[in-house]
Amino acid sequence: MQLAGFLDSRMILHEQRALDLDTIYQELVELICRYHKLPVSCPELMRLVRQREEQSRTAYPSGIGIPHVRLEGLDDTLIAMSFLQDPVPSEEIKVSWVVMIITDKSSSNTYLNIVSALLKMSRDPELMEELRQQNDGHGVVQVVKQHGIEVKKEVCIGDIMTPSPISVSPDTLLSKLSLIMSNKEISMVPVTDEKGRYLGEVNVLNLLKVGVPDYLMMIDNLNFLLSFEPLEHLFETMDVATVGEIMETEEPVLHPKASIVETVALMIRHRKSFVSIVDEGKLVGVITATDILHKVITV
Repeated sequence: MQLAGFLDSRMILHEQRALDLDTIYQELVELICRYHKLPVSCPELMRLVRQREEQSRTAYPSGIGIPHVRLEGLDDTLIAMSFLQDPVPSEEIKVSWVVMIITDKSSSNTYLNIVSALLKMSRDPELMEELRQQNDGHGVVQVVKQHGIEVKKEVCIGDIMTPSPISVSPDTLLSKLSLIMSNKEISMVPVTDEKGRYLGEVNVLNLLKVGVPDYLMMIDNLNFLLSFEPLEHLFETMDVATVGEIMETEEPVLHPKASIVETVALMIRHRKSFVSIVDEGKLVGVITATDILHKVITV
């Protein structure tokens, strides 16, 4: 089905004012309530939007924010959007396009497929500029029609992965690796060469293991160790040792076209909470169990 079929030109804004996200959400909620009969009141819908926003971030690295609410008994999929002249910060992301989606509780698959199409659009700078140049919602709908943007029937892992993730090289010092993990709050980093080819991955346990002597792993009870002395080796080698010395090279990876079920099965089978996404030998993304939880399970 074409994405344009889900759009209502009356619910598309080009916002010139500098507004915060909550005010933008209120504008979109008012549009939805004005043109559609809902099973809840307008204030209740706004409360649900805010509640969903508090539960998990709805902004994506490409600059699109997709607040979403599922309503019992709606029996429809409603989309309202606003193109922002002044991007609004949401954590580390500057949101320049907000798309609010209201669906029935039984329409999770439709929602995911629409999100997939929207994310693809948001990563196309020429298309986004063309949409921003339109004078009204009718023009936006026509552009979407002309580009033939489809809502697919199936969602693959490439649709919800984090594209162009942070990576390190085998020559990266462990001191730099630890800073990346700490600053970005991540526990795994893919390893690539200078051309972006996937070589393996390194995780926080690989790093910590440097400071744990082999003999300690043979002792059942380590309660007698009350100091950091066994970790001194890690501190001493942080500015000398490299990622190449501790990285994993045999970890399983996935193709962007892998299914959600295939990804979940691999994570459970290999006890992994993160997987690198590789296409033709090159790293193209990363998917985590938390991504699947937030973007698939709790949508």
